[in-house]
Amino acid sequence: MPAPLQPHSILGRYQLLVPVARGGMGQVWLARLQGARGFRRLVAIKTLLPNEADRPRLEAMLAEEARLAALVHHANVVHTLELGEHEGLLYLVMEWVDGEPLGFLQTRAAERGGLPLGVAVSLVSQLLAGLHAAHELSDEAGLLGVVHRDVSPHNVLVTYEGVAKLLDFGIAKATEQPSGNTGTGEIKGKFSYMAPEQILGEMVDRRCDVFAAGILLYWLTTGQHPFKHHNTAGVIHAITGSAPAPVASTHVSGFPSALERVLVKALEKDREQRYATAEEMRSALEQAMPGAFGDSGRSSLRDFMARAVGDRRIARGEAIRRAQLTADRENESGARSLQPASSQSASSLGAISISQPAPDGAPSPPAAARDTRQRPPLGPWLAATAGVLLALGSVLSVAVREQTPFYRSATTGVARGASLPSAPTRPVASSAPPAASSSSAASSVAVPSSAAPPMNLPKSGSGVE
Repeated sequence: MPAPLQPHSILGRYQLLVPVARGGMGQVWLARLQGARGFRRLVAIKTLLPNEADRPRLEAMLAEEARLAALVHHANVVHTLELGEHEGLLYLVMEWVDGEPLGFLQTRAAERGGLPLGVAVSLVSQLLAGLHAAHELSDEAGLLGVVHRDVSPHNVLVTYEGVAKLLDFGIAKATEQPSGNTGTGEIKGKFSYMAPEQILGEMVDRRCDVFAAGILLYWLTTGQHPFKHHNTAGVIHAITGSAPAPVASTHVSGFPSALERVLVKALEKDREQRYATAEEMRSALEQAMPGAFGDSGRSSLRDFMARAVGDRRIARGEAIRRAQLTADRENESGARSLQPASSQSASSLGAISISQPAPDGAPSPPAAARDTRQRPPLGPWLAATAGVLLALGSVLSVAVREQTPFYRSATTGVARGASLPSAPTRPVASSAPPAASSSSAASSVAVPSSAAPPMNLPKSGSGVE
């Protein structure tokens, strides 16, 4: 039976540093690649939590996520590096993105009056470019027909340099290929970011991702969800009903008419009236707001990121440095070996057995099996780990899939940060959208905020899920 994972555990060539996000079925760690001659590289590693009853399906889903995500080579998609196996534990290795979830960034911006229009358009245009790359994936048999199905604030990371990256292909589907991961009529995703046809359990294509991108753009530019309601049932009715979303100028006086027309088309209930591709919508955005593109747009975005989350960038860098120093001291003490297990298979995509106990409430090993070697004092380790967790608590989301008779959700909670320092901006009216999730239809990823095991935290400022 694999030992429970904890900071400084070894998975193949990787050493775990600290958990950064956790859900009911998966956990993400900040880790580092241990290479030859002291070479190291930070990565993010997703592991599955034990679930004996649903193990084969979860393993198949992780393998499918790795297969699809690894095919996408684009600057606006989080890169998948490998699928590995270590002592019966399957894990997915991804690039480490030094930045913030889009939901947290909007929360920070709302404290200053909202995202500037140009920044919002620039971020969504990058997301659309990443989506188009995924939608256009093909193999020797032709177009795969990949649909992400979970485009939401939690699944977009923004680097401190202002690069938006789409992540989490855990519920993506290649519509042109047979798959056993989604049953007939089964719905995956977050209701608040679904297209009508997705909620109704109909066949979906890339246009459902375009609709979700339209919701994101509306929310970022107005501070309101286009189908705002106080409960999930109301959101479902608003999206699937015949009434269109209120025009953006309802919420923001003087909203650019050209940008409003893009939103109206992206949020068409009839998919035949929507943009046919993510690239078509991105091109329309460029025509509507050319100033958000090119060198000036990139410069404005970098400046905004420096003002909005520059403090977090500094704190996070220091926290990561301390985490690695702590791991180095742990390694030097001889508490754990850095030699990869001989059974490690980095490229295996097959279903394997996962039988380790869950990190929370893991039983203590028998006395004879306990490690009796001398360990360094826990005080410095706990202090360093607490600092890391506080700085990294909102950095990466894990898709959570919980089956109900009609819906499987994938939501991520994000910890709020400190308030922004005062700096002049050109604000857009903004307010946090209301919650529209139901406890029976969605569950929040528990994001750790201290050296203690990960625990549930309040929802992020994104409000709707």
